[in-house]
Amino acid sequence: MKQHDMKKKGSLNLAKSIVLGGSLMVAFTGAANAGAILSAVGGTINSSGPGFGSLQDTFDQSGLLSGYTSGVTDFDTYIGTNPLHTSTFASNEWFSNSGSNTASVTYDLGAVYSIDALALWNEEAAGIGLLDLYGSSDGVNFSLLSGGLTPTDHPTHPYDYSADVFGIGAALLQYVRLDMSRCPQQPGDFDSCAIGEVAFRQATQVPEPGTLALLALGLGGLVTVRRRKDKEQ
Repeated sequence: MKQHDMKKKGSLNLAKSIVLGGSLMVAFTGAANAGAILSAVGGTINSSGPGFGSLQDTFDQSGLLSGYTSGVTDFDTYIGTNPLHTSTFASNEWFSNSGSNTASVTYDLGAVYSIDALALWNEEAAGIGLLDLYGSSDGVNFSLLSGGLTPTDHPTHPYDYSADVFGIGAALLQYVRLDMSRCPQQPGDFDSCAIGEVAFRQATQVPEPGTLALLALGLGGLVTVRRRKDKEQ
């Protein structure tokens, strides 16, 4: 085979590999362990803190009566078992400052994931009356994911309580902010906002066909350019 033909064949194979590899990369972005439940790896109290208890208690499964393996356990299967959260406060829940009827916290997932749902165990003695969810991939620029959510008003202690699941539409996120208001749900019990536990679901969706088509067109153009350059050589 002539050297020119070998170079041409090599260039085309490289371009085709980029097209296929690029398409597969996009198609499977965020799809590893799709549908799995994820816990946060960190959290920040933005307002009405430090409060009582530790925010870490709301994502370390300390208050859950049955646990899960983050990134492995299927979210829907786990939630389908109706996992309850203890009503015991110590080392299991977080309350905002006494007398506060609003609060804001941000959870860090540790990396960017495609997320499409939040599970919230709304604390039963104070809880959250109204909830707005915001998301960000960089921790600086946040966009509204879902607003005006009304978590379940659970019977006050000593009853263990279950989770609400709020869908947010698949979004690439590392940070999720909870802006809470209309707290508490149980006036006169303890005037603050309170969280039992949160967890997140990895999206099962992949990019829309239009996104993949655009990628193929763009990378297909690379093939054309490479062909033209090879002919000129």
